[in-house]
Amino acid sequence: MDSGNKNRHNIIVLCCCIVCVIAVAVCIVVFLSAEKNDSEAAAKDKVVAGIADKKITESQFKFFARLILNQEEETVRELYSSVEKSDKDEIKKYTSNFANEYLVRVYEAEKAGITLTADEKASLEKQFEEDYANNKKTEEGTLTKEDFYLYYYGISEKKYKEFWTNWYIIDKHTSFLESKADVSEENQQLAFIEYYDYLYSYTTSVIPLSVGADDTKEAVKEKAEGIASQLRNGADFVTLLKENCTDESLIAKNGVTDFYPAYKEVYSDIYDFVRTSEIGEISVIEVAGVFYVIRLDGIKDFEKLKDTEEMLKWTRTFYVNKTVSDLLSSEEYKYEIVQTVYDGIDLSELLAEAYKYWESVWEGKS
Repeated sequence: MDSGNKNRHNIIVLCCCIVCVIAVAVCIVVFLSAEKNDSEAAAKDKVVAGIADKKITESQFKFFARLILNQEEETVRELYSSVEKSDKDEIKKYTSNFANEYLVRVYEAEKAGITLTADEKASLEKQFEEDYANNKKTEEGTLTKEDFYLYYYGISEKKYKEFWTNWYIIDKHTSFLESKADVSEENQQLAFIEYYDYLYSYTTSVIPLSVGADDTKEAVKEKAEGIASQLRNGADFVTLLKENCTDESLIAKNGVTDFYPAYKEVYSDIYDFVRTSEIGEISVIEVAGVFYVIRLDGIKDFEKLKDTEEMLKWTRTFYVNKTVSDLLSSEEYKYEIVQTVYDGIDLSELLAEAYKYWESVWEGKS
């Protein structure tokens, strides 16, 4: 994971539009529950880093790491498959970058006068209460509120609520920045270049054929080749899709799927096909036991995206991310790390738990 990509992705994560911050607070860190801390350990919660009067303690730092490992599949995959770099060092750097940006965003939101309304505060507090009511019972008994937050999230109730309140404020500030973003064609082009992997796309029509318990790989491949041959001879794609596919969501879209360069690592063979083929070309490609009959139908480049709502949305994101990136590289906010505390943080258990969880997810997708 190169530092440029790491910083870019981290900014996207923190600055992206949150559909419902309150709902996210309920399910976050589902699989990375913290070990129950005692009051003595909580009292020794050391400061890891900070900007001016805002500090990040060791428990908050670990909480941030849990958020990243829970939410960012791409990051975990890169850490998991890294052979040249230490995943333990990388996740610490990544978490530190997150903490730095979080503090800068809080300061900027405060400077802009962004606050929560009484209704927003009440709604957030209601969600906190529901979270506790629904999850306070464990096999060991019913948790007190103090123990609940330490048990599940590894931080105190005060720090947990403070984080989600700040996150809500950051989200409101992001919307404020987006509302005044420059969405000129020049900035649209810059945004397109920056987020090329998520914007440039190949429109394809796909019929997936899975190898089941009663099928041989050779038989399914032969069937896929037969369907491809029928299509080349003028057969109706939607008819063949309905006859050979059970995926209702894909059938509802008539098999149409957009393929982005961002998928190239996982679906390299499909990427090679779409980027080297002519419009209308058909092929059969195997990915993890599934044979895809795929036809390239079109390409969506900048000219087709320009001035669309999708392009404008990404341009607003680009504007916010650049604003934050400029702040992070300026001298306006000085992020300082307490090196001895930072060096002593061990995230190996969190990494092991995250790998175990994501391995199960990846196995389910294969």
